[in-house]
Amino acid sequence: MKGLLIVHEEIDSQPLSERLLELKDAILFRVQTWFFTRHLELLLQGAPALILAVGLLLLAAHVRRAPSSTLITRYVVAVEQALENEDVSSAKVYVRKLVLMDEPGPQTQYALARLAESEGDTSRANRLMNDLAPYPSVGYPAAHFWMGKHLQQADSGENAGDTMWRDQAIHHFEQSLRTAEFRDRAQEKLAELYLETNDTAQAVRYLEESAPRRPEFYLLLAEVYSQRQDNVRLLRALRHARQYFQSRVDRDPADAEARVSLAQVHRLDGNLAEAETLLQEGLVAADAPPLRNALAELYLVKAGQQGISDSRHLAQSLDLLTKALEVAPDHPKVVDRLAMFLRYSGASSDQMRDRLRDLLATGQSPATMHLLVGSSLVADGRWNDARRHLVQAYRLNSRLPSLLNQLAWALASGEDTELDRALRLAEIAVRISGGEPEMRATRGRILAGLERWQEALTDLEAVLLIGVEQAELHATLAQVYLALGDHEMAKRHEALAARRARQSTPRTP
Repeated sequence: MKGLLIVHEEIDSQPLSERLLELKDAILFRVQTWFFTRHLELLLQGAPALILAVGLLLLAAHVRRAPSSTLITRYVVAVEQALENEDVSSAKVYVRKLVLMDEPGPQTQYALARLAESEGDTSRANRLMNDLAPYPSVGYPAAHFWMGKHLQQADSGENAGDTMWRDQAIHHFEQSLRTAEFRDRAQEKLAELYLETNDTAQAVRYLEESAPRRPEFYLLLAEVYSQRQDNVRLLRALRHARQYFQSRVDRDPADAEARVSLAQVHRLDGNLAEAETLLQEGLVAADAPPLRNALAELYLVKAGQQGISDSRHLAQSLDLLTKALEVAPDHPKVVDRLAMFLRYSGASSDQMRDRLRDLLATGQSPATMHLLVGSSLVADGRWNDARRHLVQAYRLNSRLPSLLNQLAWALASGEDTELDRALRLAEIAVRISGGEPEMRATRGRILAGLERWQEALTDLEAVLLIGVEQAELHATLAQVYLALGDHEMAKRHEALAARRARQSTPRTP
């Protein structure tokens, strides 16, 4: 008895690792003893059953260890549906299930990132998505689409002048094309990005691939083909787009989006009258802003097609621009075009001012009406009256480029000029408008008035081809070159100014 106690004490005193090794050796010894004491014939006969049993045991262990991919997918879908319904608590439950089943699988990481995003933890969401879809490598398609979408939606102020984000977004969207779930949306995003960079060849590629499934893309294709002057493909795309949008309008005459798109189809096909009728009929049925904006833009197109050879064509242009103003008085393009027309065309009559004042008296878009009345007074050189209306318009809307431009010009002209203030307004107008030629022309003249000759030269020479106020523009350039000491160029511009003054006729913008 004492000996047994001693043995047990020795065993208990052994480390656990040594005891496990002894147990392994004992099991191995028993297996070897059993194997080598069997008859070979009987062992061979039982081998298939033995192999099958071992295989079944391994399969059972694997099934027990690895959850079904279908089940994982169901939980991923459940997470997305819960987040769409803003049910964060349910999403958390599904994510916990995924963590238990799939850790550290990509679907679980994606679900964790989506949950972090819904909870406002954008840094963690970005970190997880970056791990899943690193640039410029190949990763998880859903994460690639998420990365591309968020890059595209990033603040434009942060991305100004930087094209790297666009290259990264294109990479991510292209990688997300590998799954059917994101293919259509990724093709649309890629087409948008390539159109922004004027890479029409790549844009057409993705639009053509998706248009049979998304017929509305045929209109985008038609616009691209129109720019590329590919008339054969243009007509084909217009035919498909017309069939699709016409069917939508027939089903629902109040479908403003379809009606606007169908009008654009007619416009690209040269049927402006048909487009106008279509939009006017839509406005009778429902006074929708998209219909008004589309009709106003159509009037701008028709006004631009009018000639400049005589007063009759100028009157027609002014009538079309006024129609556009009445349809959409706050449309920026309409306001800009009409303001420039009034300033440069020489068609500022008392009758036109009375028409604008009637609209102002009814309370319709007072900022716009003050701007247009002021612009007509600028054209007549009535600077004090013009300033009064333009300053009032500025108080009502200080972010309209055309207004800033007109007010800057009025402050820099006539008596009691305010050149420094005028320059500040002109700088803002150029920045907001993206460097529109008319805005740069005004800034260039103000810079010349401030005797900042080199800066004035840069602006004025950049706008020589815009076709407005050429006589005055060349006269200012002559003054600039003379101040810079280039007498030869000054003489050339003096001659051009005299020639343009003799040939001067009112022009449409």
